[in-house]
Amino acid sequence: MNYIQKIKRLYNLSENENYGFSEAEILELEKDLESALPAKLKEYYLELGKEENLNYAYNRLLKPEEEIGFSDDNFLVIYEENQNVAIWGIKKEELKLDNPPVYGNYDTIEKSEWEIETQTTEDFFLFMGVYNGTLGGLQYNGNYIGDIDAEIVKVVEEKWTFVPEISRDNQKVYTDDFYDIISLSFDKDNNCTASFIGSSDQERFDAILDIIDIDWSYLSYDDEDYDEEDEEY
Repeated sequence: MNYIQKIKRLYNLSENENYGFSEAEILELEKDLESALPAKLKEYYLELGKEENLNYAYNRLLKPEEEIGFSDDNFLVIYEENQNVAIWGIKKEELKLDNPPVYGNYDTIEKSEWEIETQTTEDFFLFMGVYNGTLGGLQYNGNYIGDIDAEIVKVVEEKWTFVPEISRDNQKVYTDDFYDIISLSFDKDNNCTASFIGSSDQERFDAILDIIDIDWSYLSYDDEDYDEEDEEY
């Protein structure tokens, strides 16, 4: 599977439906930027750019019309953190590449340091699909913030597949063929300090809850309980 297929499977999106911006919108953007977009960046905008749960549930993809532009230090900024304390972009000189690296800027001052986030553009969008999904983009999602026993980590490692291209030493991602996702956080001593989970399939989500037996800090089911209480009043 390519990255588009993985994202569509994770979000239960139809293979035959288009969720992107139009060719005309992308051509207008390229005209305004006076630069062609990298092939993978253009592909993502055309195929998935308008999908709300994927791109705008937490961190957000910048839209072609009046949102995408170059920073003062010549990065094409394409994504921003939900509270606007971080941005992600591609070096102007690397726009000629089909699948260039994406860099993150986590500072609040202009011309601050950019750090490489992913080695490729397609890895970046898969990374954000997972990140946004576990934080509200996927229909079923949850998280636990706190110490997690090493035995639980071992179970995850045994039952799910590690995804190295979007993992870090402090954040490791696991999946069952992209029908669900588990992301585990680690401190500098390799102790697991948080878990984030998500799926579009309720049975698979419930199976994760059965296997990872912890007192979850938040589950999307909590919102359903809240809505039911509201209806009673």
